[in-house]
Formats: sequence, structure tokens, C-alpha cells
Amino acid sequence: GFLPQIESILKVIPRERQTMLFSATMQPSVLKIASSQMKLPVRTEIAPSGTAAEHVTQEIFVVKKDLKGKLLGQLLKQYTGSILLFVRTKRSAGRVAKLLRSMGHAAAEIHADRSQAQRKEALRGFKTGQYRILVATDIAARGIDVLAIELVINFDLPDDTGNYVHRIGRTGRAGKKGHAITLA
Repeated sequence: GFLPQIESILKVIPRERQTMLFSATMQPSVLKIASSQMKLPVRTEIAPSGTAAEHVTQEIFVVKKDLKGKLLGQLLKQYTGSILLFVRTKRSAGRVAKLLRSMGHAAAEIHADRSQAQRKEALRGFKTGQYRILVATDIAARGIDVLAIELVINFDLPDDTGNYVHRIGRTGRAGKKGHAITLA
């Protein structure tokens, strides 16, 4: 989805340059674009693509859809730290954030229908502890850097394994332990 912007940037930067690309996962389409723009490209993998973070324990609960909210309420009593909760859709993000606030939790939401200012505010509030829970679509699965997230909850299953790896990789960072719970 970013190819036009990448091509625009490549037109104005020097031909002689060093280019580095870092990612927890690398799709073949991205590798193809990168390789076409680099001289002697070298690829280094720390772990095979799609490998979950080493310090993250994972748990799954199989639950009926209409009982997810109740189970979520019970889980939130067991964990006291910051929580990043992933949903599949923008509508779900609003609904789950509202549910959490009705349970007495400080929660913000981040998704594509929020303005850039609203996204920044939600992320700032989450980082500073104003919001204990950040409800997010996969917009927050990549690229956000928040240390000390105790728990990632997949309230909805992601569409693919790459998104799952990115989601749970938001916890257990910088050598710390993390935990991920998936409701299915």
C-alpha cells in the first residue's frame, strides 16, 4: 500500500546511498521491492519469519462470542499492568472500549477512523498511564514502541499469522517477560 510513496521518495534521494530495512516479518512483496532498489542486498534473520517473541508466553481461551465480555472482565482482575487489546474492526474497537469504560477501566481506542491527533493522544495517554488499556485494530500491531506492556489480548483473532506475531510482539520487549491471551 505504500509503493507510490516509496517511489516518490526514491526519486529524490541520492542514487549512491546505504539503505537498511528492519521488520519483525517481511512479506515477499516487500522483499521484491527492496531488492529491486538495492545493490548487493543482504538479508539477516534473527529467527525465521513469523517466529513469536522469545519472552512472551501465550494462552488461548475458547469461548462463545456472547461470553467474551464477561471473560474479559475476569481476566482484567488478574492483571494489574498496562494492556494492549486487539480487535479486528474499527466498530469493535469503539464497542469494546465503551464496554471497558463501563466496567470502570481507563481505556482509549486507536484505529483508522481516528484522526492523527486522536491517535497521538490515545498513545500518549497509554504510555503515561492515563489509560491502562489501549483498544486497537492492527494499525497498532506494527511500529508502536511502548515499553512494559504487561499483557496483549487478542479479543478477536487476527486475519493472518504475521499480524498475530506483530500483535503479541508488543509485550515482552527489551528482554522483559510478557504474556499474550487470545480469545477464540
